[in-house]
Amino acid sequence: MLKWAGWTMIGMSVLHLIVLGMDAIALLPAWLSGQLWTLEHWQPVMTQSPDMAANGAVFHATLGSFALPMLVFGALVLWMDRRGIVPPAFVGWGIGAWALLAGLVMAPSGYPLGLIPAVLLVLAARSGVSSSASRRRVL
Repeated sequence: MLKWAGWTMIGMSVLHLIVLGMDAIALLPAWLSGQLWTLEHWQPVMTQSPDMAANGAVFHATLGSFALPMLVFGALVLWMDRRGIVPPAFVGWGIGAWALLAGLVMAPSGYPLGLIPAVLLVLAARSGVSSSASRRRVL
C-alpha cells in the first residue's frame, strides 16, 4: 500500500505541474527577470494589477503549489517503504483532511484525488507493514 501511495503522490504532482505549468511557460521570462520581486504581491489580490494577480495565481498553481513538496513526500514514502518503515496514520489523515476540505471549497478540482494516497497511508499504518516487509514475509 505504501508503494501505491508514494507513486500516486508522485504521479499527481507531475500531472499537476505539467497541466498547470502550461500557463507558466509564457510567464517564465517575467519571473526570471525579477517581476515577482516586489511587495505588490503582498497587497490584497483585488488591489493588485491584473498582470501581478495573474502572475501570482500561476506561480501559486505551479512552483508555489503543494505539487513539489507532494512529489518529494511521495519519493520519501517510497524510500521508507523500501526500508520497511511505515509512516504514522496521522500523515494520511492530515493529507486526507486537506484534500477533503480543499475539494469542498473548490469543486470540481483534482483535490479529491488526494484521498487516494491518504487512505493508502492510513491503511498501511493500520497494518503496520510496508510493501517491502510484506514481500520479505512471503519469501
